[in-house]
Amino acid sequence: MKDDYRLVMYDMRAHGRSGHPHGLASYTPEMHAADALAVLDDLEIERTHVLGYSMGAWIGFGLLKHAPERMRSFIAGASHPYSRSEFPTDDNWIELYQEGLESVLGVFEEQSGRMPEPMRTRFLAQDSEALVASMVQSRDTTGLEDGLSSVSTPVLAYAGTEELMHGPTAKASGAIPGARFISLEGLDHMGGFMRSDLVLPRIKKFMADVESANASA
Repeated sequence: MKDDYRLVMYDMRAHGRSGHPHGLASYTPEMHAADALAVLDDLEIERTHVLGYSMGAWIGFGLLKHAPERMRSFIAGASHPYSRSEFPTDDNWIELYQEGLESVLGVFEEQSGRMPEPMRTRFLAQDSEALVASMVQSRDTTGLEDGLSSVSTPVLAYAGTEELMHGPTAKASGAIPGARFISLEGLDHMGGFMRSDLVLPRIKKFMADVESANASA
């Protein structure tokens, strides 16, 4: 990707070197969207392709609702904008994060093999309490799906067939006019994130199609 596009990657709240507040109010879709827009403004980027996976894609749905004019396209990996009460996938993970990051890492590595360095070290250096607050706010947020039927931003969504997010991710793409959905056969949540050899060529083709359509418009 970096040979074809300028990549801008930032640590979202509760991750990496960004802040790790513990209160739920720090993790609303509006707060996450404001963070992303602040990065774009600082870099003087008016519009951009937005790619997010899991929580990053949930933040992308927030941008799609609150600032679609800043998005050239949206690529959503393994996430959805619906209430988690409709698709209850988070409670077990929240309980696991409450036990500590070693417990979470153990589950990840049991499912998908040892996490490579330096990703493994960065993962264990996070603040589990802040991550739990972020996940709880995501679980309890409602209304991000409002207006999906009127979205004009080009959207590509994808998810592995062996993960719980597959169904709701497909449902979200089906609600957006013209959106594309890619089903990744045999992949779980970590597999959909790690198998860049399968995912990135499809993302690059989608983005190239968007740019071609914009150029001919």
